[in-house]
Amino acid sequence: MVYKSPRKTVVAILSTVLYKKKSLKSLLTDEVLSSFHKPDRAFLIEVLYGTLRNLYLIDFLLEGFFKDKTRLSPFTVNNLRSAVYQLLFMRLPEYAVTFEAVNVEKSFNGNPSVVNAILRNFIKQYSGKSLQDIVKSNLSLSIKYSHPEWLIRRWLKRFSHEDVEHLLKANNEKPPFTIAVKPEERATVADYLTEKGFKVEFSEAVSSGLKLYGQGYEIRQALREASFFWIVQDEASQLVCFLLESFEGARILDACASPGGKTLLTAALMKKGEIICIENNRVRFKTLQENINRLKKFVPHVKIKPQLADIRQIEFKYFFERIILDAPCSSTGVIRRNPDVRYRVSEEEIKRLSEIQKHMIEKVSHFLAKDGILLYSVCSTEPEEAEEVIESFLQKHDEFSSINKLRTYPHTHGMDGFFMAKLLRIK
Repeated sequence: MVYKSPRKTVVAILSTVLYKKKSLKSLLTDEVLSSFHKPDRAFLIEVLYGTLRNLYLIDFLLEGFFKDKTRLSPFTVNNLRSAVYQLLFMRLPEYAVTFEAVNVEKSFNGNPSVVNAILRNFIKQYSGKSLQDIVKSNLSLSIKYSHPEWLIRRWLKRFSHEDVEHLLKANNEKPPFTIAVKPEERATVADYLTEKGFKVEFSEAVSSGLKLYGQGYEIRQALREASFFWIVQDEASQLVCFLLESFEGARILDACASPGGKTLLTAALMKKGEIICIENNRVRFKTLQENINRLKKFVPHVKIKPQLADIRQIEFKYFFERIILDAPCSSTGVIRRNPDVRYRVSEEEIKRLSEIQKHMIEKVSHFLAKDGILLYSVCSTEPEEAEEVIESFLQKHDEFSSINKLRTYPHTHGMDGFFMAKLLRIK
């Protein structure tokens, strides 16, 4: 799905994400991005992410301009959505936005006259008004911040209205591009990236973390030319590796390993030892292998052994001193990085995943040696996938005790929403 026009690509990707429930990350690949020049690439990313972060608000504003929305194709609807984002959020010239949207519609054999009429009427009503004037204070949180009502209701049961609004705002802000490096090399890497023209900040939460500001594609290109250990990984995810307390010579199991961030940062921290990393999805396993092959030369004394398998069906003839279980989850804690998650996840999915997580922690617990540590983590804000999984497990297993539990949130910690539980096998 590569087009010469960034506007056509926006409409095509939006339609696939919203109507076929494909993830944005799987569609907006570096291969797609590399087909555009830098200005078009920046435009493409801005409109895609911006439209998804403001989808409900855009739909609310467009509502009065449709006669019958159901008669319009997904391409036409998403063409209009992306045009409204350009008009209200990017403040691009009205004539240019309308002209380009009509051309995009023609290219999809759509309804150019309908698109032209709707946008002209939209401009007539909202021209010259700021977004602040348009977005009234009495709008629901769901429309104002484009999050599903069921998720907001859940958060309002646990947090104050003010906290929920701060979380919603944080989810709609562009996060920094965060990488993990070897702690002893962090200053050198920061200097390298500063020389490449990027703004760089040291993480205060983890000694391996660097926060970078700029377009992710350009940052990755600069990093690929470098000769040091690095992997894209949020600070919260890096925290898991530090809580694990790995040590030289340890045998470690990473039970759900792709894309490999936790495996590789743990390897960099432990210096010497063995890590068995399991992944059951073939596509994700390929990503895991690629990251290991790229970085294993920087951790030569750690044996990293990837296996394509389902952790729930595998057996080992030996025990591990450390186990990481970064379980599959709803991803509600990483909405700021993946704005499409909010439109794909559901309460039913959270309940389904909770049962999988309970099964997984039960399974991997049998592989842990006495005095070993099991680190459970999920990038979810929801207790069914986090605290309730751990409470259920501990009620059944008096041979385990809880050492530490930790939660992070975008609006309070400036990092992804994660839950981590550190469990010790005492007998």
